[in-house]
Amino acid sequence: MTGADQQRRALLRLGAGGLAATLLCLPALAEEGGDPILDDPKLRFINIPPLLLPGREKFAFIRIVMRLVVRRTEKLPVESALVNDYMPRIVGLLTEQLPEDPNLTRKAGPNDLQAVKQHVRDLANTIIGQPVIEDVLIVSFLTG
Repeated sequence: MTGADQQRRALLRLGAGGLAATLLCLPALAEEGGDPILDDPKLRFINIPPLLLPGREKFAFIRIVMRLVVRRTEKLPVESALVNDYMPRIVGLLTEQLPEDPNLTRKAGPNDLQAVKQHVRDLANTIIGQPVIEDVLIVSFLTG
């Protein structure tokens, strides 16, 4: 056997091994069933415009940036559009109600922010009329 034959056989073995490894992974990928529409972050995570709210003390303010997380269902595009349609009303009520929230203070901790997240989620779901908001992400919270 010449050196070229040995190299060719080694290359064939390497190719056969790679093909076998790929075929073993295919059933696992098929089970995940990643639907590109349901995994689209532009549909699932909807930005609320930054809110600049008055604080409790004189000359105090609160700046909060949030994202609404739409539930992952087969109706995601429709529900995402519904949330975007109601966004002006959601922002309006948040602007009215959040300055009165006792959990938004300079000393707000994780439990306080969790209560704010629940309040925002419940408010948005009430406005929309369906429980389409799964969670609220607080991206930034600044008091001054």
